Amino acid sequence: MDPDAYITITHFAFQAACIAVKTFQNGLRFSKDAEKLVLSLELERFRLHIWGENAGLAPPEGEPPALHGRLLPICEILKDHLEQIQCLVDDADSLSNRYGLLPTQDAPTDSAVVRQLVNRMQQSIQLSRIKVAMRNIEKKVEGTKERVNEHLAAQAALGPDDHGLPEVGRNRTSTWKRVRWAVRDLDKFDKLVKDLADRINKLNDLLSEADQRKSREDNYRVNLVIVGSAVDEASLELIRAAVHSEPDTSQVRTAVERKALTIGHDLAPDSSQSRHVVGIQSLSLSDFIRPSGFSDLKRFVTVKTTGSVSGTYYLLERKPFDPSILPADMARLTSRIQRLVLLLQRNKSPDFRTPQAEGCIKDPANSCWWIVFRFPIHGTPSPQGPDISQVNTRRLLRQTRGAPVSLLSLLNPDAKFRPPLEQRFLLASTLCATVSELYLSGWLHKGMRSDNVLFPAAGAMLQPPPHSYTPEAMRHILSAPLICGFDYSRHESEWHTIDRARTSSDVATALYRHPNYQGDAAEGYRVQYDVYSVGLVLVEVALWMPLASFLDAKKSSSSSSSSSPVSGVELSGEMKLFHSPHATELKRRVIARVNSELAFRVGSPFCQAVKFCLEFGDKNPDAGAVDGGEVGVHPAMKFYDNVVVPLARLVN
Repeated sequence: MDPDAYITITHFAFQAACIAVKTFQNGLRFSKDAEKLVLSLELERFRLHIWGENAGLAPPEGEPPALHGRLLPICEILKDHLEQIQCLVDDADSLSNRYGLLPTQDAPTDSAVVRQLVNRMQQSIQLSRIKVAMRNIEKKVEGTKERVNEHLAAQAALGPDDHGLPEVGRNRTSTWKRVRWAVRDLDKFDKLVKDLADRINKLNDLLSEADQRKSREDNYRVNLVIVGSAVDEASLELIRAAVHSEPDTSQVRTAVERKALTIGHDLAPDSSQSRHVVGIQSLSLSDFIRPSGFSDLKRFVTVKTTGSVSGTYYLLERKPFDPSILPADMARLTSRIQRLVLLLQRNKSPDFRTPQAEGCIKDPANSCWWIVFRFPIHGTPSPQGPDISQVNTRRLLRQTRGAPVSLLSLLNPDAKFRPPLEQRFLLASTLCATVSELYLSGWLHKGMRSDNVLFPAAGAMLQPPPHSYTPEAMRHILSAPLICGFDYSRHESEWHTIDRARTSSDVATALYRHPNYQGDAAEGYRVQYDVYSVGLVLVEVALWMPLASFLDAKKSSSSSSSSSPVSGVELSGEMKLFHSPHATELKRRVIARVNSELAFRVGSPFCQAVKFCLEFGDKNPDAGAVDGGEVGVHPAMKFYDNVVVPLARLVN
């Protein structure tokens, strides 16, 4: 058969499947308890459209359908799978007997909650390229539906005594005429949705590796829209229920669970009055070995005072607060700490690279909290090797003031850690994938910098010794980073002016903050400020040098050609204060360096991803503004498209 004929047949089967699913969904009558399943059905319809786009059967408007790559020889298999999807939702006997649906003449249910959610999803996805395919498919579906209905009406006109139609044909024809079903058994209807998902998964498995990657990217975009469409308790709970059947570590389910923390139901009552704010178990500083002078450390790795040292290591991370903070502000900040710990306790997808939180200890004497994490450090953190006794290990932990190996420590020239380009690509991609998942659920990090990227695979608490690493050792260390340091991290919808991080005199921390978030005149924190900090870390990874190196950088003609230096502003490594004018000058220097040499060093895709991060706030000044729940959705989509996807493709 001519290849065009195969394509036409498969294309028609795809459109017929789309018609069947949409017609079936539009004709459903259901109770409120079934709303979550109807929404799940809508999500599967999205996935079917995405498959059609990536297979070539949903081309841009004006272009003919095609079958990509290896799909042409297996178009018969594709057609069979698509016909199974159509049969799944228009076979009357199966719908009645297997899936618990009852034929009805009553009007279909118009659920306001489901309708608003679907409308919001469709509006939000307009900024994604998926919308083009969705709109084109919908137009073609409507046209094909009319032709199919005309054909079926002509067949039905023959009357019930006509024996020319086979049994299945008669049942499916009557379904098209009636297209109204009442959901009477939720468990069986749930099985229908799962069976539809399984058939779509089989279609995805037939795509080429490149098309499967595109399909995963598109599904992630849909996940962004799904989670972003949850703007109040009702919609959030409905989406939460709709994705409940997803695996515990799936991106969409973990993102919805993280966003569900904003409801507040998961917080322990009166926890603000407890010394142990949040925790799977009751925690106290006395439970852990503390090094001398621990109270002024940012973080340290330790073990419990009792039990086997060879078992679990813990990371205690300090979160200071103002000793004179007002009670109302303390209550809000306490709630934020609670939610942060819960955020980092939950199940996570493999791409969400953060340590597992155990709990949080309030330390009023030192005006701080200590967030306790399990820290998967490998081996005993001692120069004496893994056979050191437990007594000596505890003595070492009390005496040393070490910290886990961070990206900042590896960037130090004395570390002699010089990873090849492909390892830096992987590191950058891994970090951005984690941040993207944070944005997926509407959360902000607020402390993204190189000293908050830790490497437990380095196998030591102390800073790395001054010797060269083998390529294999560097690959092993960089392959498993963890992002920590969620300084005053919050959900993007929370009140955002209760911390004083923006007025910190810590220059090393202030370097990574956006110029508009410096000093007393700082604006409220926005998502583009987070993206800017990510961009600075990417610059460090690309050039493999700490950001502080720019403070002592000499002015050059190449840098001055990009923009003029900020008048009267001098930067140096000995600075004691760092505010908006200094941040503006640092930003100018960084962008000049990026424009002049980053493409040469790491390639254009990496360079463009960095430029997007650094310039995002300037080109999208209102990206973080509250907009009836839309905040964070579109910026997260832009970050994913312009940063996460290009970096992931560099790795692949």
